[in-house]
Amino acid sequence: MKIRYPRASVAILAAALLAGTSVVTAYAVTESAAPSADTAATENGSTWWKAEISDYDSSLSLVQYEEIKPSQAQIDAMEQATTPAKQAGKVAGSGETLGSSSVTGSANVGAAASMAPSVEAGQFAFTTYGYGHCVGMSQNGADYYATYGGYDYQSILFHYYPGTSLVQTGAGSITANGVTGSALDILSQIVYAEMSSTMHPEAMKAQAVAAYTYIMFNGGSVTGVCLKANPPQNVVDAVSSVVGQALYYDGDYALTVYGASSGGATASAADIWGRSYDYLVSVPSEYDALYDPNYGEVTYMSTDEVRSRIQGAYGIALSDNPANWIQMEIGDSGFVRSVNIDGQKTVNGYSFSGVLGLKSPRFAYICG
Repeated sequence: MKIRYPRASVAILAAALLAGTSVVTAYAVTESAAPSADTAATENGSTWWKAEISDYDSSLSLVQYEEIKPSQAQIDAMEQATTPAKQAGKVAGSGETLGSSSVTGSANVGAAASMAPSVEAGQFAFTTYGYGHCVGMSQNGADYYATYGGYDYQSILFHYYPGTSLVQTGAGSITANGVTGSALDILSQIVYAEMSSTMHPEAMKAQAVAAYTYIMFNGGSVTGVCLKANPPQNVVDAVSSVVGQALYYDGDYALTVYGASSGGATASAADIWGRSYDYLVSVPSEYDALYDPNYGEVTYMSTDEVRSRIQGAYGIALSDNPANWIQMEIGDSGFVRSVNIDGQKTVNGYSFSGVLGLKSPRFAYICG
């Protein structure tokens, strides 16, 4: 069973988390079924499919979700709290450098907190923040930074990938999911699949640059990305304006992963995958904390279900004390870096969240 709390109460909690005042007071876990497929209305009245957690790969989001409009007072407050930073720079051995980030990135919004009002004996309540691995650019955050924060696509990219440089390169053919075509054609299909045609043009441009850079980082050919045929003209126009632009770090393409939403701050690659990248560090994503529908979702699960999932995935026999089953090591901005299972086995926190069917590795839980 899942509960989404009203936006007002979530906004209050988000403010506390962003101030670094929240703490997790209980660490005990149970399981829930994997998130069910949700849908959101599109501009033509049809519906978009939302992927389940098992449909995520290690890099790209498959998620499309509804928009939640902030009030004007909230917009004004966010505009005062967010200021883009960028400066000119050069990248050796590449094309024209269009701009560079002058910051290294930093976020410390505190540990995730439980929002469950109560829990029964033999039951666990999980509160999750965000959707996906939460590393790199948040698509939800990019849209709101553009729409309400006044960010252009360069400011969005430099915010989520600090320390990188934006370079105009030549745009030849690329391959995605076995389909080869021009960069404009392939990227337009990716942007249409990832953002539909309703998000802000600057967010679409940022998505196009991130997707192109990701593909080029992988040698010009990738699998496991989203493509949707026949993108409308506004999507093609946004992509066309940035086609061939890529983010570089230390003279080469950056690993520009992205996902649906961040849970109030992005995760560091080191916490999620155990490998550090200077530009894939935790940075604030304030709009996700205030307006993302996946922020603060509570899911209840039975002890038996949790036991079954953990034992099935890791081949261990859990003790009779559920309170000892999960001990979390918390990384940057409340993301779970690792989990010690019942004192028997330590596993990666992101993979563990997938075993439990949680939407995000930024989570808290209480045990009844």
